Amino acid sequence: MNALRTLFATVNGGAGSSAMKMVLVVRSDLGLKKGKIASQCAHAAVLCCMRAQAGGGPGRTKLDAWLMQGQPKIVLRVDSLQEMHSLMERAETIGVVAEIVRDAGRTQVASGTETVLGLGPDSREAIDSLVGNLKLL
Repeated sequence: MNALRTLFATVNGGAGSSAMKMVLVVRSDLGLKKGKIASQCAHAAVLCCMRAQAGGGPGRTKLDAWLMQGQPKIVLRVDSLQEMHSLMERAETIGVVAEIVRDAGRTQVASGTETVLGLGPDSREAIDSLVGNLKLL
């Protein structure tokens, strides 16, 4: 694995690459159970990776750097759907990948309920400018 990381670091600009991260923002107003939160966060991370890869160019470069840095992820919370939508709009305005998970409705919430917002992968600075005021879940 270290050899693979060295190879990718060389391809992606070496040690000068910006620190990258992804943030998963959970709606606390839904009262989801731990297992449900975990699965919804996993969905958000996969959606963000797929979007970054599909976009090519800078998105793909950020994804590759994030993968080589160990895929750091932080889970935060918002208190409402409106707060989550506002955050998504701000992310899209500055070019940060933003994906909302809509539940299938088989267990705890109705079909289509928006549960988690995934942001990134992107630079720590870009992500922090969006979520610096949010609390850990």
